[in-house]
Amino acid sequence: MPVFWIPELSPDVIELRAALADADDPAVMPINLEELSDLVARLDDGDTWHAFWRSGASAHQFWLPTPPADGRATYVVILPLDKLLALRAEAVLRLWRALVGRSEGRRVHDFPQQTRDRHILMLRAFDGRAAGASYRKLAEVLLGFERRKADWENDPRKNQVRRLVADGRHYVRGGYRDLLRYPIRLSDR
Repeated sequence: MPVFWIPELSPDVIELRAALADADDPAVMPINLEELSDLVARLDDGDTWHAFWRSGASAHQFWLPTPPADGRATYVVILPLDKLLALRAEAVLRLWRALVGRSEGRRVHDFPQQTRDRHILMLRAFDGRAAGASYRKLAEVLLGFERRKADWENDPRKNQVRRLVADGRHYVRGGYRDLLRYPIRLSDR
């Protein structure tokens, strides 16, 4: 079962609303949301309709304040003018491309490999420290430190492993929300 996100938390969640449109306008693109293949939807209290649609390798989330219209309808997208507008607009374009059968392209939201590797190290360092491992032992396991105890005091990996643990602690204690908004930073950390 997919996880449904609240639009305020994730810029990938799109708010749709049914709209009146001129049927003779060639730009109008009516959609029957309930006929999308692999659509998972739920109706919350207050008639809010959340949907999760997987098209190919991508997943799209959208919600409507009311259940969708029966049959084909025209929808508008609500985009708040906030610091996450670029990510929200990209999510809308990916949804539109999927609906018209175009390639969705690369997501700006995806982490570079180096960033992914660093986040993995952060969580492993945090877990190791929480399990009682010393910083030196973490540096041996995660960063390849193989010298004597006397060399530990001047080795740059000492500060590197401390920073990894501190950053891991930040993400575990709520900083993970920043990952939903990557590459935009909202916190002053």
